[in-house]
This record gives sequence, structure tokens and C-alpha cells, in this order.
Amino acid sequence: MASCPNCGFDLTPAGTCAVCGYRGSASETDERASTQHDAGAASAAPESRSSRRKPLLWIAGAAAVAVLAAIVVTTAFGHTAGASQTSSQTATPSRVAAAPSPSSAGPASKPAAASGNTGAAIAAVSTVAPAAASGGTAVPSKSPLAEAPDAAGTVQKDYYAPVGTSPEAIRATHAIDLYSPAHQPVYDITKRTQFPPLSSESAYVSWMVAHSGEQAKYLQERWVRAQKTIERRHITHQRILMAFLLTPREWFARPYNLGKVYENTALPIGYGQTISGPDLVARMTDYLDPQPNQRVLEIGTGSGYQSAFLSELSNYVYTIEIVKPLGEETNNIYLEHTKQIPEYANIHRRLADGYYGWPKYAPFDRIIVTAGIDHIPPILLRELKPGGIMVIPIGPPTGQTILKITKTVDAKGNIHLTREDIYHGYAKAIFVPFTAYGGGTHFSHGGAK
Repeated sequence: MASCPNCGFDLTPAGTCAVCGYRGSASETDERASTQHDAGAASAAPESRSSRRKPLLWIAGAAAVAVLAAIVVTTAFGHTAGASQTSSQTATPSRVAAAPSPSSAGPASKPAAASGNTGAAIAAVSTVAPAAASGGTAVPSKSPLAEAPDAAGTVQKDYYAPVGTSPEAIRATHAIDLYSPAHQPVYDITKRTQFPPLSSESAYVSWMVAHSGEQAKYLQERWVRAQKTIERRHITHQRILMAFLLTPREWFARPYNLGKVYENTALPIGYGQTISGPDLVARMTDYLDPQPNQRVLEIGTGSGYQSAFLSELSNYVYTIEIVKPLGEETNNIYLEHTKQIPEYANIHRRLADGYYGWPKYAPFDRIIVTAGIDHIPPILLRELKPGGIMVIPIGPPTGQTILKITKTVDAKGNIHLTREDIYHGYAKAIFVPFTAYGGGTHFSHGGAK
């Protein structure tokens, strides 16, 4: 079945889109349908989540109850979300000078998970010879997008300066850049030469304690969690594994969650938001598979953990948060730890409604959405580069299907979307809703309710 070139929804047999009103000719529709891979189209059911939503992975029938419980806990903590956990030791320059993620292992079919003693699966993945790093292109100061009609049907050629009273223009007046580094990375991850050994838990922990100043207790818990993510095939790329092991989840989970920071569950972070479970974050990142010189957009900064993870994989990470106090709180966590982990200086941070993307830096090679919604936001689809990948939870509040969407454009300019359920039908997730500026959530008609 063909997809709408504006919003990504399936077209009717007549070639029209019930979501945005697009009308194509029957011949165009038939041609798109004949060439499009519709893997997982049935999974693209509707739902909603915010520019500030961190996912909750509950793969059981009690999912809805769990969400309500999380909301209750969140309310209890309210706006008292604490500052980030500081390490008990002083970081040494070695982690700053060179802490590692081997070059890139490109997208591959998921290998069988290793089993056995703790460390066996990690060793199996870590010894895979990495492929040559993806070259990518230098990030230009301005990257124009293809012409596309706005909500009123008017063609706009410049998405950097939205015109009139379009929703984009209204939201743009409320956008605040918290931190926006120069386009050249502040710290080039491709120049790193040192990284922790993955031959055993003790070797990894000893190296990290000596080079990062992180606490052995959390490093041990991180190692064990990494082992489980590999056994369950949530991580299949060597680079993703290294990034997972280099990212201190305890810094972002907020102090009152430290007792269960590496448990596979979502945790409240205040403001009605959550930090997603580590397995879910790992799996979504593994399917996204960002390369060092690719631009990656995250919709929903939340705790900051996902962007910190991404900064170990890409020099160009852009993240948008809609909840102002949460965005400012997370920004302070990054600033507190940037000297220790300079990759965080490469993270562009913004307070805005993520539904409208970040046109200044578009198009993006990768987009990851961490809030539940019932459709693909049309502007995000436009801001996704041809050949790019978006990972997004689609579905009702009771549970979303997490889709990997690959966008291609044929010689005639027709957009084709290949969709894959990253859990292949055996699991769903529950994310906080994709909220809109001024309150409410984004629904399939493209506006806020």
C-alpha cells in the first residue's frame, strides 16, 4: 500500500489521504504501491506522546496499570526532581582524551545471541571486526529542504523562516536554544583511540574506574545489564554495545531512582515524564544505528540519557524538549559532566514543540521519537533525509508498536516508506504522550487537542 508523501499515512485505494487531505492520481498511487515495501503497515496504528516523553516498556498485560502507577509515583516526586548524581571520584583526563567507540559496524541482520556466563555475549559482540566508518558529509550551515505544501496547501520554499501564522511560525516564537555548539563537533568521536577492554567484567570495571572516575557499583550493574541486552538481542552492533557501556545511566535517572537504575523498567523523572528502560533504549538505538558524521534528531530529551547514548555514536546530536523546567534541569546535567565526557558538548539542546522538528539543521539522517503518537508527524517526515531512518512509537495509549521507518524517494519524487516493527509483533511499549505546546497532545489531524 502506498504512503502519503506529506504525513506518511497509508493512502486509500483512490489515492487520497484521510489524515492531511492529500490527493494523488490513481496512476501515481498504483505506481507507489507497486514499489513500496510495506513491512509492518498493519502495525502503524495511531497514538500519542510528547516532545518530552520517555518510553515505558511494559511487555505484559498489566501495561496500562503500570503506566498509572508510574504517573502516581511521578506526581509524588513532582517538581522536586533532583540534580544529577555526581561521581565520588575526580575524573582523569584519559576518558576525556580518548574513550572509545570503535568505528562503525553497518546495519546487519541480527546475529544469534551469545549465551553462557556473564561476559560471553559481550565478548562475542565486542570481537566482531568493525566495518569502515561511514563517511557521511560535513554538516553544512544551511541545508534546504525540498518544496512541500504547508497545512494550508501553500508551497513554502524556506523552512528556516516559517511564514505567516502557520503552526510552525507560532511554535517557533516559543523555541529556546539551551545550547547550540558550532557545526564542527566540539569533540570528534572518530579521533578517540582508547576504550575499555570488554574481555571480562573485572577488566572493564577497572579500566573505567581508572579513566572515568565512575563508581564501580554502577559499572558492574551496567555490565550485567549489557550482557542481558545482548542475550535478548536488543544490541547487535559492536558500536552500540560500546556506547551503552560508556553511558552512565545513573547520572540521568535522578537521585531517587539510583537503587534500581539498571533494572529493565521505566522510572519517573518528575514533570509527568519518565526515563525509558535500558533494554528499550538499547533496542531503539540499535535499529537507528547512527554513524559518526550523521545528524541525529531526538524528539523528547527527557532525562537526557538517550542523547548522551547517541553522543557516543554521532558527532551531531540534536534534541528537543517541550517541558521547560525538565529541559533546563537536564541541560544542567550535561553542563556538569561535559568536562568529564566532552561528547556532551556536541549535543544541541532546545526547548520547543518537537512536532515541528528543527528546520535550521534539517535534513536529518536519523530521527528518534520517544513519545507515543498515532501518526508520523508530517514535518518530521519532511526533515528526514532520503535514505534516512526514523524510529517512532505508533499506536493507542494502551501500547505502541515501535516502527523503524526507512524513507526513500524515487526518480519521480515519490516518497516510499518501508516499515518494520522492531519487536516483530511480540511486544509493544507504552510511552508518555506526544504533547503539544500550550497543553494537550498531537492527534492525527496534525494539530493539538
